[in-house]
Amino acid sequence: MAGTSRDELDVVAVIERYIEGYVNADIPVLRGAFADDAVMNGYVGDRLVAGTPEPFFRQVASNPPLKSPGAGPAPGPDPRYDIEHLSITNNAASAVLRETGFGPHDFTDYMHLLKRDGVWKIVSKTFSTH
Repeated sequence: MAGTSRDELDVVAVIERYIEGYVNADIPVLRGAFADDAVMNGYVGDRLVAGTPEPFFRQVASNPPLKSPGAGPAPGPDPRYDIEHLSITNNAASAVLRETGFGPHDFTDYMHLLKRDGVWKIVSKTFSTH
């Protein structure tokens, strides 16, 4: 990625860590993408989900990985993601992430990240299914 800044690479790496943890149901990796004080709010269908990422971590942990290591994808659609937008200003960043094949719903996530003590983490995830 010619012309890509270190911060852009680091922010994309956090989002990829989030995806890796989600797809593989690897809660330590998934949790590591989020700041300890992160919030997560959005809609799954018509149901509002608001609070911390902890219910999300529990939900991911209670299901099999979306892809089985070495065995190809789990039954159902192949999980795919696309970072549609990325914006960074100094120590703040936002990204729009489209996810398809992540369980029974497709998602649009609005991620907000902060760089604290030189480390980027997700501080807020706002999402909706479609």
